[in-house]
Amino acid sequence: MGFFDYDSIASPFRIVNMVAGALMILGGISSFFPLSFRSIILALYTILFGSLVIMSEFSIPSSVARYASFLMSFIGRGMFYIFIGALIIAPNALRVVGGSVIMLVGAIFVVLEFMPSIEPPTNMRGDEPGYEVPGETV
Repeated sequence: MGFFDYDSIASPFRIVNMVAGALMILGGISSFFPLSFRSIILALYTILFGSLVIMSEFSIPSSVARYASFLMSFIGRGMFYIFIGALIIAPNALRVVGGSVIMLVGAIFVVLEFMPSIEPPTNMRGDEPGYEVPGETV
């Protein structure tokens, strides 16, 4: 099974999620400066969350399914993107553009939650191989 083999709607979602994750990482890197305790912590979390978003496009670790199950729905992921985008925005061109794009993607995901004609991709539904439902034994 290849990267774009899921279904016709999954490929654009995967690309958008990976771009959002990359923008989170870039926003996190740019958040390091000026150096302060707050900026370092914020940058590390933003980089961690961006890496988590990108990683979840390839496989869903059981810890993500258990502790971050909100990433498995449009509304959960959308609200997460809006939150991270708001944290990234600062008076710096890269951070304003990156944060705005992430927040826009988040808003679109929230709207998609209420459109029954659009199904989430397999990696957001929890039926991808390797996904474990929290509390369920196999």
